[in-house]
Amino acid sequence: MLPGSSTRSRSPRRQAIIGLLVFLIVVLTPIALSGYFSPDPEPVHVKILAVNDFHGQLPNGQNLNGEPAGSAPVLASYLKCATDDAGEAATFIALPGDVVGASPPESGLLLDEPAVLFFNSLAGDCPEMIATFGNHEFDRGMDELLRMVRGGNGKTAITHLADPYPGAAAEYVSSNVVWKSNGTLLAAPYTIRDAGGAKIAFIGATTIETPSIQKAINIEEVLFEDETESINRYVPEIQQQGVHAIVVLLHEGGEQEPYDGPTREGENVTGRVAGIVAGLDADVDVVLSGHTHLFTNAYLENAGGNPVLVTQAYSYSRAFSDVEIVIDPITGDVTRASARIVPAYKNGIRPDPETLSLLEACEVAVEPLTGRVITTTSAEITRSQTDAGESALGNLVADGQRAAMNADIAFITTGSLRAEIAKGNVTWGDLYAVQPFSSTVFSMALTGEQVRDALERQWEAPLPPHNLAVSGLTYSFDERKPVGHRIVEVRVNGTALDPNARYTAAMVDFLATGGDRYTVFENGTDIVNGPFDIDALVAYMESLSEPVEMEPEGRIAKVA
Repeated sequence: MLPGSSTRSRSPRRQAIIGLLVFLIVVLTPIALSGYFSPDPEPVHVKILAVNDFHGQLPNGQNLNGEPAGSAPVLASYLKCATDDAGEAATFIALPGDVVGASPPESGLLLDEPAVLFFNSLAGDCPEMIATFGNHEFDRGMDELLRMVRGGNGKTAITHLADPYPGAAAEYVSSNVVWKSNGTLLAAPYTIRDAGGAKIAFIGATTIETPSIQKAINIEEVLFEDETESINRYVPEIQQQGVHAIVVLLHEGGEQEPYDGPTREGENVTGRVAGIVAGLDADVDVVLSGHTHLFTNAYLENAGGNPVLVTQAYSYSRAFSDVEIVIDPITGDVTRASARIVPAYKNGIRPDPETLSLLEACEVAVEPLTGRVITTTSAEITRSQTDAGESALGNLVADGQRAAMNADIAFITTGSLRAEIAKGNVTWGDLYAVQPFSSTVFSMALTGEQVRDALERQWEAPLPPHNLAVSGLTYSFDERKPVGHRIVEVRVNGTALDPNARYTAAMVDFLATGGDRYTVFENGTDIVNGPFDIDALVAYMESLSEPVEMEPEGRIAKVA
């Protein structure tokens, strides 16, 4: 033995401690290592079903690609199927403006409460619902807008299908509409929602062009600030809360060539939405647009050069955007976004029974007024325009307003035509659906030069959103000539227009106050109030021989 060595064996206590340590190392090390090397959390999947420009379209009567499409019962079935197909994905319904306004009588005559009740009914299947204001939410003024959102019967004198009226289940967000009195926002600028493992923000904004397409009295209490600047203002605030998945509900839009299937790369989008997106913060991922009633499904670059998914699904309940988003749960960033624009074709799907019951209740409530037969037609009277921009329906409505005011001429903006007149019996409700605005028909005195200026305005920048239909005059234009000099000839009831003569012109109050950028009408004199637009059209249709037949008749000619 070496000096100093011992022959004593280890004590039983020491052996027990060593054994315990070995046990702990053997058993616990794999557990600790398994936690340390655990796989990353699964990506978070989000589905957004966006319905833009619904306009209270509860009943049938719309078409898409030549097929019957839309109505609330049909749209509800599609949305419920899409929700069921979402699986474990967090699902949201988004409403980028114009849920109400310019609505058929089943909703419009009931102050559009049925349109709100319809979306409320979907809340049970998809409780996460966000909306923003469109220009038409302001159609009845600020008090009525607030009642629409918050609820209550107020001073209304209509049949309330839900009494008292409960208000909207959707949360309204708006980053760019402020009260003039104190500069505060009309609604919260954004909302942040839990998507199950990640957060997602929704920001709202309304087209800054609302003052040019809305009656001044309806929006005299509010201001509309720049959309891009307003949206970007709140992005840092959202980021500070650790949220980087950002969706914008924007009531402004554009146009592109429609197609089927998921979002394609390299698509070209024109219109104001393209400029707005180009200025958005680099962290904005998706823009759900509206307002132009057209198809959009494309990637556009934001200010940071990052792709932004931009969608729009037509209008009047005929389609919806089915958006799929994937979020990294660690960074909170959107790693993938794609969409399909889904047509809500009537054929091939069973209308939702609950929504059918709502529609039937609406029809019963308004039937005493809408069911009255006014006349019959020998053929459909449509909004379809010739190459020169003339339509049979535009001629008919303009003729009715000219007759109502016993005027020399009449103008209407073609954007005011919201439904067509079918062949056969024509009811009061059918005519209301054509112009569902309850606008007042005016007459005013215009000089011949002002008449010409109004016609030239159709090509001047910024371009009006809609062209003019006319009555009592004919004109030709040449698009090869410089802007401001395109009108070649104008005749009033067959006689050449005299630039110095005075003519009486009929039009609705919206157009008379410079609506759709036709500001020349603000200079009219000797203004006289007339009937509501619906009353003018009803009276005119009753005065015509049955069956009514109307075709474009060469009032507007394009020089080849």
